Amino acid sequence: MRRRDMIGGAGALGLVSMAGCQSSLLAAPAATGRGEAGLEQAFLYAYPLYEIARSGQNRAAQPGLNRIGHRATLADASMRQITAPNNDTIYSSAQLELSEGPVEVNAPTDLKRYFNITFMDAFTDNFAAIGTGPTEGRGGRFWIAGPDWAGAAPGGVTVLRSSTNDVWMLGRIVIEGRDDLAAAKSLQAQITVLPTGDKPPRPFAVKATSVEDPQNFLSVVNEMLSRSPGARGHLGRRGLYTDVGISGVMQAQPTEQLLEAWRTYLPKGLAMLRETFQFRHLISDGWSYQERGVGAFAASDKVRAAIALGGLAALPENEAMYFHSLFEPSSTEVLTGARKYVWRVPPGGVPVDAFWSLTMYQPEDDGRYFFTENPVNRYSIGDRTDGLVRNPDGSIDILIQRNKPDGEMAANWLPAPAGPLRLALRAYLPKAELRERRWKIPALKRI
Repeated sequence: MRRRDMIGGAGALGLVSMAGCQSSLLAAPAATGRGEAGLEQAFLYAYPLYEIARSGQNRAAQPGLNRIGHRATLADASMRQITAPNNDTIYSSAQLELSEGPVEVNAPTDLKRYFNITFMDAFTDNFAAIGTGPTEGRGGRFWIAGPDWAGAAPGGVTVLRSSTNDVWMLGRIVIEGRDDLAAAKSLQAQITVLPTGDKPPRPFAVKATSVEDPQNFLSVVNEMLSRSPGARGHLGRRGLYTDVGISGVMQAQPTEQLLEAWRTYLPKGLAMLRETFQFRHLISDGWSYQERGVGAFAASDKVRAAIALGGLAALPENEAMYFHSLFEPSSTEVLTGARKYVWRVPPGGVPVDAFWSLTMYQPEDDGRYFFTENPVNRYSIGDRTDGLVRNPDGSIDILIQRNKPDGEMAANWLPAPAGPLRLALRAYLPKAELRERRWKIPALKRI
C-alpha cells in the first residue's frame, strides 16, 4: 500500500476552526417587492438551507440525530442520497443538533493516511475540520457547540463553534487499493460521536418533499432559520427577505399571490443553478475551473446554492479542488458515451500532496450527477488505481468510452454511460500551482 508522507501546514493546535470570519455580517441588498429579482436573491440565500434539511432528514432517520453512521464500502451506482458522490473514500456521517448543548466528536490520529472530518453549518459552509491537512493528521476530543452555548468544556477538549444549531459532520478516509479496506475501516471505527447532556436532540418538524412546491420550500427554509438563534454568519441576513416569505417564522402563512410567484419562479431558479454549476465562464480546454470560495463562508450566494445543487458537501479549496468536463474542448457538443476519448495525464501526475482521481457521472434531468452501472464496477480512476499502463515518458492515457478496450489498455479504462456524461477531476490537498491556476488540466482528445 502506498503511504503518503506527513504533510506540513498549520499545526494541530492552530487548527480547525474556520468560523472566525463568520462573526461579521455579509452585506446584501434586500429583496425589493415581490418581483423576480427579489425572489432570486431570497432563493439563492435560502436554497442551501433546503438541501441541508433534505439530506439531514435522511440522516436523522438513520442513524438518528447526534449519532454517527459509517459507510464502510466505497460508493457505487446504487448510492443516490448525495449528488456527485466520490469513489475514493469511505464515509462517516452525522447530523448534529446542538440546541441542547454541544456534541462530542472523538477523532483518531493518523500521520500517513489521508483523512478529513469536516463540519458544515446549515448554509453548507465548512466552518471547521480535522484531518491530514488542517491538523496534520492529529485527532483528539472536540466539542461542536451551537451559537448560543455559553458553557465551558473540560480540559483537553477543543471547542468548535457553529453559527447554526444544525451541523453536518462528514468524514472521508481514503482507500489506497483493493487490499486496504480493512485498515481504513479500523481507522474509521475510531471516529465517535457522543452527546454531552441527557436531553434529546430536537427533531425536524417539516419534511422536505419537493423544492418546486412553494409551500414546502418556504416552510422548510423558515424552520431551518428558526432552529438557530442570533445573527452569526449568514443568519445575520435572514431579515432581508421577509417580504417574499422567508422570515424564520414557522407559523407564517404566505398569501396565494406569493405562493404563485414562487411557483412560477422556482423552476427558473433551479435551471439557473444547473447552468451556474457548469461554470462556463471558467472553462479552459474543456474543463470548468471552480469559482474561488467553494465550500467557504466567503462564497457568493449564487456559488453556494449551485454547489448545494450539484456538489453538496464540497470541501474548501485548500483541502480539495474540483474540475468538471461536460463539453468537448473548443465545442458546444456534450461529452457522450457514443464517442471515445483519451485523457493524457502528464508525467508526475496532478500536482497534489494527497491524491487525485477522475470520476465518471451520468447527468440527471434535475441537475444532479450519479454513477452509472458498468460491467467492471469502476466509477473512477486515479493515482491509486492498480495496474495502470504508463507510456515510456511516464504519462498515462486514460480511455473514456462505453465498451471495454482490447488488450492491456483495458487497465486504463474509465467506463462511460451510453448517453451524455460528465467527468469530475478531484485533487486532494492541491499544491500551490493548482490552487493558483498555474497548472492547467489537460484537454480530452476525441478518438
